[in-house]
Amino acid sequence: MRLRPASPRVVDGYIVRPAFLHEGPARDLVHALKYRGIRQAARILATAMAPLLPPDATCLVPIPRVLGRRLRLGIDPGVEIARALGAMTGLEVVALLDAPLASMRHAGRAQADRTRPSFSSRGRPPDGAVVVDDVVTTGSTLEAAFRQFPAVGLSGATATSVPHWLV
Repeated sequence: MRLRPASPRVVDGYIVRPAFLHEGPARDLVHALKYRGIRQAARILATAMAPLLPPDATCLVPIPRVLGRRLRLGIDPGVEIARALGAMTGLEVVALLDAPLASMRHAGRAQADRTRPSFSSRGRPPDGAVVVDDVVTTGSTLEAAFRQFPAVGLSGATATSVPHWLV
């Protein structure tokens, strides 16, 4: 199986541009970063994401991992991908979202069994900010992040996207 490009999606009225479908090698790359802490995977994923960024992008706002998982697994995938994207594009990475200390794990759960993510914001991003995460499934994580910044011109970028027929 090879890397398969994903189509843009609309989440909460914002365009989200995933690089790949979350399957096969793309899923393996995300899991290598997310669960094994292999930072090289972030650089590979960011290389595919960079051309998908809007031409008017002004900065990158990573979606942070909850503190408990970040401490347990030693890595924050959204931050790592945003840093790699920033290094490639020259865009500043701006930490404007704080995640809760802990939350229920979503991976492997049916949509009805998932809790809604919650974030708090540290400030307002400029127009053209791009919210960065590792994967978009139902879109609820990106939606929760977007809602912290009302009335701002945002877009989203994710490394992978679960095909619509899987969510």
